[in-house]
Parts: sequence; C-alpha cells; structure tokens
Amino acid sequence: MNRRLRTGSGSLVLTVAVLGVLVALNILAARGAQAWDLTRSGINTLAPQSVLAAKNLGSDLLVIGLFRSGAGSDQAQTEALVALYEAQSPRIVYRSENIDVDVADVHKYSVTEPDTLVLDYRGKTQLLTPALQTEQDFTSALLKLEAGHSPLVCWAAGAGGRSRSDTSQTGYSAVADILARNNFETKDVLIAGLAAIPSNCDELVLIAPSVPLSAVSVTAIGYYVAAGGSVLIAGDPWAETPAAAASLNEVLKPYGLAFSGALVVETDASRAFDLITPAVLVYGSSPITRDIQGLASFFPQTTAIKGEPDPAARAVVIGATTRSSYAISAPRQDLSRQPEDEAGPFAMMETLEVPAGAKSARIVIVGTTGFAENRVLPPSSNDANLELALASFQWLAREDALISIPPKPARALPLTLTRQDQSTIIFVTIFLMPGLIVFAGVMVWWRRRLIR
Repeated sequence: MNRRLRTGSGSLVLTVAVLGVLVALNILAARGAQAWDLTRSGINTLAPQSVLAAKNLGSDLLVIGLFRSGAGSDQAQTEALVALYEAQSPRIVYRSENIDVDVADVHKYSVTEPDTLVLDYRGKTQLLTPALQTEQDFTSALLKLEAGHSPLVCWAAGAGGRSRSDTSQTGYSAVADILARNNFETKDVLIAGLAAIPSNCDELVLIAPSVPLSAVSVTAIGYYVAAGGSVLIAGDPWAETPAAAASLNEVLKPYGLAFSGALVVETDASRAFDLITPAVLVYGSSPITRDIQGLASFFPQTTAIKGEPDPAARAVVIGATTRSSYAISAPRQDLSRQPEDEAGPFAMMETLEVPAGAKSARIVIVGTTGFAENRVLPPSSNDANLELALASFQWLAREDALISIPPKPARALPLTLTRQDQSTIIFVTIFLMPGLIVFAGVMVWWRRRLIR
C-alpha cells in the first residue's frame, strides 16, 4: 500500500510540475512580442512589398485617423491594419481623432468624409477614404509619398489590340486599376506612324496590334529600346492579320527572338487548365518570379517564343510548357496531335536585358494577350497572373526592390478586448483551468488512497 501511495504522490507531483511549467511558459509568451499568422492566406501579415514600403521611409510619417463612432464604422479594422505598418517602422506614428471634434486637422487636410485616414509625409499628404483603406491602398499611398516620380506606362493605341479601358472579360481594365493602385500612371500613345516614343515614357506596352506597325513606328521603338527603354510585347497565335504579327516580330528581330504564330497545345493535365490554356508553376529565376514559385499562372491560347536571343543580352525564360506539348502552325478544328505538329517544350514568356549605354534596356515578351486580361485577374480569378503582371510592370520600371506578392485580401476584424475581458481570460487560463486539473488529480489520488 505504501508503494501505491508513493506512486500516487509521485504522479501528483509530476502533474503539478508540468502545470507549473505550462503556466510559466504562458506568462513568458504573454510578455513577448512575437506573433504567428496561421490564417490560410496570411491575411494578418503584410505582404513583402508593404513591408519594404514601410521600412524604406526616409522621414517620419504621421497617420491620423479621423473617425466618427457608431454603427458602420470600420475603425477597429483600419487601426489593426495601421498597427501592422507601425510594427515595421518606427517612423510611422499614428493617432486617432474624432472628426467632429478635431476641427483643426479637418480644415488643414480638407477632409470631407468621416472615417478618413490622413497620411502626412514631408509636407505631402494622401487621404484614404473608407473605400480606399485596404493594404494595397495604404502601400500605394506610401509609395506615392516616398517616390519623387511615378512611372509612366505608355499604352500603344490606334493600331487595335487590347484596351486598358475595356471592362469586358477580354479587356485590360483590371491591369489599369492595378497600375493606378501601385503608383503608376498610364496614358495612350497613338503608335501608328509615330516617329519617336515620348521621352517621358518609362515603359511602352504593345498588346498584339491588329493593324500592322509602320516601318517608322518600328524604327521609333528600336531607338527607344536602344536608349535604355522598357517594352512589354504580347502576341497571339493564328493571327487574323499576318502583316500585323509580322510587324510585331520586326520589333523583336534585333534581339534574336520572334513569335512563332502557332497555337500551343498542352496535354499534361497537371500543367494546364485545358488543352489550350497551359499553366506554369515553376518559373525562371527573375525578380518577377521571386514570390510566385509554386503558384499557378495561366497562358490562354498562347503561341511560342522562338529564336536565339542576342548573346549580349541576358535572357530568362519565365514560363514554358512541358515536353508533352506541341504547336499547331495553321488554324484547324481538330486539335489532336498530327505528324506535322512541332514538339515542345516552348517558351511562353521571356525577359531580355539588353546593354544600352549607361543602363540596360528591358523587354518582357509574352506569347498571349490573355495572360493579363480581366478574366484571369481578380475578382474573376485568384491565380498568380495578378502577381505576374504587376511584377512585370515593376521590373520594366526598374522597381526590382518592390516586386513581391501584392497585398492580401481584406483581413478579418480584430478581436478587441476590454480590461475586464483580459482579466477574465488570465483568470481562466492561468488559475481556473490549471486549478481544476490539480483538484481532479487530488481527488483521484484521495479516492485511490481510500480504496487501498
């Protein structure tokens, strides 16, 4: 009986010791500042781009929240977002005010809407109204305040091709919106007969024109690239206007590459949405692909990029098909493989850095105009085409340090606790629950002692 009593006593001591260790660890964890975001999309963690924007601030940023309490206010959610930025940089200082009381700030910053965030940086301000208070909006505002220059994207217009104002599924309005939210400016440039690309264009976009580019325009683009310009060129298979496709290849000719014009078919079901929509999960090494390895992007109805790049240029194949793919040169209804079809793999997206004096020219080549159309971007789709498109524009604008996964979806509301709530949680977790376990252990020990 004494042996059993000693065993029971030893178990009780061990239980108390374990509980003591757990309580001590709980107290130490409560005093620490570490946090883990276990949500599926990491929605309570800033994207790398946002972290960089916060850390790169060269001066103090004053953030003022002018809220009006009451139903419908998202103050708690907004302040939770601001707190994530504050944690990344001591230069970010936040204070909350009542819009009906803080008349001085309302007049100073010309605030007209309740629940507005004011960002004051080096004498420049950005107002974020309730509709513009996502992580993407906040990061974009930081970039605008910090940057002395907003990259200008010149969109080749007047020769057909995709429009940045087209809101249909095949339009590029989502791209225009993404660029605007990430400190880019865009404007249309009439490319037909253009003798020179405007000098203020940081990058030029050529999306598969349906009208042939004139020799003058091709020469102008060549001069622009030779001076260190940046160009995004997208083609398509089975061109309805072969002369237009040929003129696009004239632009690429000096660099040794061209669009084949054939339709690529991907038969590997693990690397395709369907036969004519190849997917990429493993990308070439580039700042553009730094944060999307393993994430799927799609290339609807793509053609192949052929040729040997200029030896002086640095070429990177961003995305390619598998060896199971093949290319159909001429339009036909039957997409099953025929003897004359060319075997893959094929490059669908490629980048070039071409020496051009003091700086290198940059070119992004994509075999499909569908890679950035509205139907493959949010809210229509959640694949990696958004990241791929934005990173391409950032790379062309030489914003390599800011290329990363764009900000996450809207985050969940934070859990707000009063002092009473905190005291209750501390009592339950540190005293009540351990106490109940100890009490249960004592009762078991006492019952066994009585029995024996």
